[in-house]
Amino acid sequence: MNRGLSEALDALARHGVDDPRVLSDLLEAVLVVGRGLELDRALQRIVDVASQVVGARYGALGVRGPDGGLSAFVYTGITPAQRSQMDHLPVGRGVLGLLIDEPQVLRIPALGDHPASVGFPPGHPPMSTFLGAPIIIRGSVFGSIYLTEKRSAPEFTEVDETLVAVLAVAAGVAVDNARLFEQARTRHRWMQVIARRGSEPMAGIALEDTLARLCDDVADLTAAVDVFVLTGAPGGVEVVGHTGAAIAGGDLGVTAFPTRSVVPADEIGSSLIRRAARWVTVQPLQRAAGTFGRLVITHADRPRWDDEDAAGLAGVAEVTSLAVAYAEQQQVARDLEVLEDRHRIARDLHDHVIQRLFAIGMSVQTMLAGAATDDAARARLEQVVADLDRTIAQIRTSIFDLQTISGHHDTATLRRRVLDIVSELAAQAPIAPSVAFAGPVDTVVPERLAPHIDAVLREGLSNALRHADADHIDVSVTADDGVLTVAISDDGVGIGTDVVYRGLDNLTRRAEDCDGVFEVATAPGGAGGTTLTWTVPLTG
Repeated sequence: MNRGLSEALDALARHGVDDPRVLSDLLEAVLVVGRGLELDRALQRIVDVASQVVGARYGALGVRGPDGGLSAFVYTGITPAQRSQMDHLPVGRGVLGLLIDEPQVLRIPALGDHPASVGFPPGHPPMSTFLGAPIIIRGSVFGSIYLTEKRSAPEFTEVDETLVAVLAVAAGVAVDNARLFEQARTRHRWMQVIARRGSEPMAGIALEDTLARLCDDVADLTAAVDVFVLTGAPGGVEVVGHTGAAIAGGDLGVTAFPTRSVVPADEIGSSLIRRAARWVTVQPLQRAAGTFGRLVITHADRPRWDDEDAAGLAGVAEVTSLAVAYAEQQQVARDLEVLEDRHRIARDLHDHVIQRLFAIGMSVQTMLAGAATDDAARARLEQVVADLDRTIAQIRTSIFDLQTISGHHDTATLRRRVLDIVSELAAQAPIAPSVAFAGPVDTVVPERLAPHIDAVLREGLSNALRHADADHIDVSVTADDGVLTVAISDDGVGIGTDVVYRGLDNLTRRAEDCDGVFEVATAPGGAGGTTLTWTVPLTG
């Protein structure tokens, strides 16, 4: 740039421009152009100063876009009334495009006579004389200064050409400084978000709150319509953080994520597209095992990102991934603490309570042997032994329940699944059904029976909870001698003879499909309640 400025000043000397007043005005103009660090104001200031220095009625500055056209167009001299009559601003074709493609100072006495001229947009003021100069920053064309309609002469002069060349060099320095300042400020703002939100998980702030604030920060930084944090794969996507109103549950309509980072909104086509958003940016969330989610940003008009914002967004995605991973690890730690405490309770139940019950049972059986002649006493003692056996079975079930956590990987075992279903169905019920297991149910029951067992439990237990009006409901699952038996019994009102339960017919068909049987034993009128017994072979 220094070489360009030196060449421009030498050109002024060759043209005999040594008037101190002219040089003073030029120096002042250069200083004005370089004043301030905000890019938008710098561009407008360049246009205003260049028009004044060469006496042009109209001036403009076009910023070169990634596609070769103009991504921004700043102007002066055109009144609001004139602008309202124009169809659109120039887009970089014709002579304006020539300055971008062939970056050198261009002076034209009559625009209409130039071979590159393509005319003006509808409603554009008439312009004839033209003077343009490229703004070059670090060897690349940033844009061009366009000046038209010389006020004090029929056309622009060689001196004007040299003056605008000096201003173009000064403009390049000013724009470069403004861009560097904007980049530094943008980088600082992203770093503030990353530092602020990245520390929240360690401070004990809930993941939901951290992600919501992070989405708000990104929306503010990027003027986004919406920001979402999604986890899961297409077809099973879950929103774990968002801006704006919450999205109703259910399918979000995301069938696939784009391979490109920025796509038109219609390529996503889901309930994530709101409030006239036209562009979608998708930033993957990574962990050691691969991509587990996405940071999705919707914009009204943002088809691309500059390097600073792209780097900031990548940093935010990394913080988001770490926050989610940390929250999961904290949950695992809490679960382990709960399991440790439950293991202690279960160990005490097994080592003390069950052993004492066994001892009591053995004592009762000894008493039973001595009560051979007293039928009433023998019957009572046999009932005590049966009650003790049931209590021991129930405590063993409770021990297993204490040693596992519902909703986790242990749901693969039959015991855990049965307990979870019973807990789910009885959550709002006035009584809590008891559950007992007998035999190696977790090892010998094949996986193919799992859907049938779920159906038996849900249908039978739901009926008992809703209709039996029982004080006690017992669920038992037994694997013995190659047979699986699921029984649900209650002491309620029984099933009336005029009642038809299509659900029970379905359980009969399920038993027959597995070469088993389904039986209902009921005593209407409160004379013994109901027992549902679903029995199938474990092989076959």
